[in-house]
Amino acid sequence: MKFLRAICRVIVGIVFIVSGFLKAVDPVGTALKINEYSSAYQIGSIGRIAVFAGILLCAFEFLIGVSVLKGIKFKFFSWAALCFSFGFLIVTFLSAQFGLVKDCGCFGEAIHLTAWQTFYKNLVLVPCCILLVVQRKKFLPIANNFWEIVYISGYSLFIIINSSYSLKHLPQADFTDFRAGTDLIAGNAEVSDLKYNTVFIYSKNGKEIKFDINHLPDSTWQYVTSKTTLVKGSEKDAAGMTLTLKDEKGNYVTDSVLKTRSAVVIMSVYNKGVINLTDLGKLKNLGDSLNYGRHRADFYLVSGLSPEQTHRMLEPIKASVAEENQSNIFENSGNDRGFPFKILYTDYKTAITFNRSNGGVTYVKEGEVIQKWSISDVTNTKVISALKKNSDMIAANAQIHSQLFLEISLVIILCMVVILRFISKTLYKTVKTGMDILE
Repeated sequence: MKFLRAICRVIVGIVFIVSGFLKAVDPVGTALKINEYSSAYQIGSIGRIAVFAGILLCAFEFLIGVSVLKGIKFKFFSWAALCFSFGFLIVTFLSAQFGLVKDCGCFGEAIHLTAWQTFYKNLVLVPCCILLVVQRKKFLPIANNFWEIVYISGYSLFIIINSSYSLKHLPQADFTDFRAGTDLIAGNAEVSDLKYNTVFIYSKNGKEIKFDINHLPDSTWQYVTSKTTLVKGSEKDAAGMTLTLKDEKGNYVTDSVLKTRSAVVIMSVYNKGVINLTDLGKLKNLGDSLNYGRHRADFYLVSGLSPEQTHRMLEPIKASVAEENQSNIFENSGNDRGFPFKILYTDYKTAITFNRSNGGVTYVKEGEVIQKWSISDVTNTKVISALKKNSDMIAANAQIHSQLFLEISLVIILCMVVILRFISKTLYKTVKTGMDILE
């Protein structure tokens, strides 16, 4: 039984650690999946709250794994592991049975499991958790209460800082369908027979109605979100996400954007609420540099918002141009609205997957994703510097960085848990023995 307890503890601990960490390094992606689940179960989208809910979920899931594997506060966390596993067992069964959510998202973007695969994973975890709960009194403590709280606080701080960094900047490990090195042209060619339709959802008087880009409602309607659905082709062929872009008239322009020898720089937005004047200033200055600097590039703004919201958000740029009496300096940019870029549209999910940062910038060369920057980090200097360098080397370095960060981080975490468990257990036994002798 001792050996079986150890096996179950290792299985539960590692699964929860890996699951929590992989989601924690991509809090925006985790929030997207939470909103997908809430919509699928008719709860409704919880918006930006999903980001903070996702961080707390990942932190607690990570803590369960560390605590079970390390053996701290074991009674509480063994019960927590059982409740989590049993709850997810029910959720994934319903998702699989009724096709509510196809990709569980339990390991973030790094490992994709179907709803049935996740159900079977939880089917293994639940008996392991039951054994740990039943045998919880057999697990001896490895530290006193004070040090257990110190350990839990330290691991909580670690995972929250990690998520906060990824939220402000970009995930250290990018495993999305648009990660560096992705050939967007090849991806679109593989699904060239597929047809998609993008609709914009508006609400009025408690009712939600779908509109296409050419028939948008008046200002009395409130924009909710946009969705792209497959209207021709199979779901199997459309398993991977592809970049679909439309102009303001609703025409597909993906090929014309990607199939060019010029460098392409894309700023993508999916949330109008957190783009401020400073960010818009960066957008305008970057447009100036790319349109009229020495190292030029085709510059686009790709929006996951409605056309109305997009133009309202960009009004300060037009005002800034007018103030400088330079309303004609963008005449060669291909845009007649006074912006230093062309505006294109995609659906919300594609925009948020293309670059996790709202207002983030992505450099594409000959259809290949080369490098990404968050809105907090992007500068004219960084983008121009990337344009000067070998694009293949930049993309390769980004791929290596993602892989190494993930592998090294997980190895260090697991090693630290094992080492600290051994040290804590040894010290606790030594101190306890000394106290017994004194008594």
